[in-house]
Amino acid sequence: MAEYYTPQIRAQSADTSKDSTTWGLPDDAIARLGRGRVTSLAFSSDRKYLAVGTWIGIWWYDIATWSPIGLWETERGVISALDFSTNGKYLATGNLDATIKIWNLQREKCTARIKLPIQRYETGWIEIGISTVVFSADSQYIAVSRLGNGVICLWNAETGAQITEFSAPLNLTIGRSRGVERPLCFSPSGHYLAFASPSDTDGTSDFVSVWDVKIGKQIAAFKENTNLVHTLDFSPCGQFLAAGDASGTLREWDVSNKKLLRTSSEYDAKYWVIPSYSQSGKLLTATKCQSTIAVWDVDCGRKLNTFEHRGDIHAVRFSNGTHLAVAGPLDINVWTADKTHAASISEHSYYPDFVTFSPNGQTLVSTGSGEVACWDVAKKLNWQTISLSETTIHCIYFSPTGNINAMSNTGNTFNVWNVKTNKIIATFTGHEKQVNAAAFAPKGKRWAYGDIEGKLYVWDRSGKQLPLLGHTNSIETLAFHPNKKQLASGSRDSTVRLWNVVSGKEIAVFPLTQLDAELYLGDPHQKQRLMRIQHNRAERGETIYRSIEIRAIDFSPCGNIIAGGLSREIRLWDTTTHDIRAAILLPRECERPYALAFSPCGRYLASGSWWAGTEKVSIRLWDLATCENIHTFWGHPTDIQDLAFSPDGALLASGSYDGTVLLWDVKPYLHHET
Repeated sequence: MAEYYTPQIRAQSADTSKDSTTWGLPDDAIARLGRGRVTSLAFSSDRKYLAVGTWIGIWWYDIATWSPIGLWETERGVISALDFSTNGKYLATGNLDATIKIWNLQREKCTARIKLPIQRYETGWIEIGISTVVFSADSQYIAVSRLGNGVICLWNAETGAQITEFSAPLNLTIGRSRGVERPLCFSPSGHYLAFASPSDTDGTSDFVSVWDVKIGKQIAAFKENTNLVHTLDFSPCGQFLAAGDASGTLREWDVSNKKLLRTSSEYDAKYWVIPSYSQSGKLLTATKCQSTIAVWDVDCGRKLNTFEHRGDIHAVRFSNGTHLAVAGPLDINVWTADKTHAASISEHSYYPDFVTFSPNGQTLVSTGSGEVACWDVAKKLNWQTISLSETTIHCIYFSPTGNINAMSNTGNTFNVWNVKTNKIIATFTGHEKQVNAAAFAPKGKRWAYGDIEGKLYVWDRSGKQLPLLGHTNSIETLAFHPNKKQLASGSRDSTVRLWNVVSGKEIAVFPLTQLDAELYLGDPHQKQRLMRIQHNRAERGETIYRSIEIRAIDFSPCGNIIAGGLSREIRLWDTTTHDIRAAILLPRECERPYALAFSPCGRYLASGSWWAGTEKVSIRLWDLATCENIHTFWGHPTDIQDLAFSPDGALLASGSYDGTVLLWDVKPYLHHET
């Protein structure tokens, strides 16, 4: 009998307290609110632990208590795949940067690191993330698939050495295929490896192939599927193989006879079915229809259990027909065969589009994907979460009395509602196109929204609507002046416009065209690069100064400056003269500053960036008097969505696409704050 190992898991943090908000923090951060977007789930072989792959790393949960006991792999994060070896010795992880790591669980150490090469598509070289990692039953091998392309690699689990590669027979187009997950599984003997490969060049349907690992030869190809296959599982005897596809259909084949045994689609599932064989060989399947999770006995067609789950599903693990874990935008739910509901794990929420502090600084509110989360800043605890399905929340406003109002739309209905009571304050209809941006005026008596056609409206509490006419393309960002009488709007028509919201008249138009390179401040390498580009364009007789995209806009607290987050620069305008005060070019790894926030004193500006190939993403502090970058924080593994200073200027909150909010101590750097 093979030796079985028991994992030894500890929190990888200098702070080993129960306060998980302080585990694995980057320099200058004092807390992490939320535990990150869930991408993958795996039960340890002894069923003592649940490993949860997220964008910030791997969370370990003790199944006895369902409490977090460890946080690993925070150096990069963006985990996309997990699997435990059968003997309990190893954990394999894959991430969206196409990196695989094999961890020795007794030593709590990464023993092998494999970086897969970027791959060629017709549009260029692209880094394709890991879709699935699985161990063979004897724990000697690990198989890896990548998102979209159908190429499977086989590695030695102990050394990380590649043994062979199984290539897809088709060259896929980049489009839909790039993010498609590619499932795979070993037979219990470890002799066979099954995986889904694209059956057309557009990547819209799959066939299932089975390979003999020892001789590197395909022994079967099942082509009955007409959709994408997302789950595969071998029976304990290794003779049967089941697959669930994106149409809600389950198929089972006899591998030895190469025959389709049955096709089942009577589960009310419109998107997925997850087949899983029990240890006794019984075929079960988990299905989802809207918010209902059901487990079926496939042999007799009988529904065994029904569970309720909130929101869309981001990750599923149905393990040996005994444990079912489902992760969504609000929580992770775990069910077992002998227990209706084993656990519900919260704080793994979707990404926060918007963050803001209460006027007294005691509460932080983050919103995203129809969810509003309220945090006690001092205690670092979530005291309220409200979820509105099929709702897009655009912004949050704190009234001076502490009421929290949100602006959102569902279809063509636009609502303003009180977060604490979850009651609608005002409802507006009439707009026909998708709303991209919205904003509350100070004191909350006016609000504005703009749609993808460039239509911009200002409303007040009486229901009066004021159209602001001028933009000709999608409105991307809005901000009210502190005096409540002016509004700035940024659009894809390559303009920022300043409006009088009392009269409805346009005050000024700021064209968003590239400036002469000599006029820029900031990164010298980018400035030299821009000078070369403009010189070459001029020699070819081409347009030198192209239009630039804008995604963020903000007023300084006194209202004398407008800051704009453009694709590769931060631009500052004077609200009185309407002239450009400064334009700051950013380093290439810190571009797309689509999150901006002025410090309460107005002397400093914080800017966030989107991911550009770095291990972490930057948040920069700027001294507006000199336009100097006085400090840079590195902590989130991916895009910064929003930034907010606390009212006293001591903290900076950053909401990221990774599903967390980091609280940063900015006191050492903003020396003039009071």
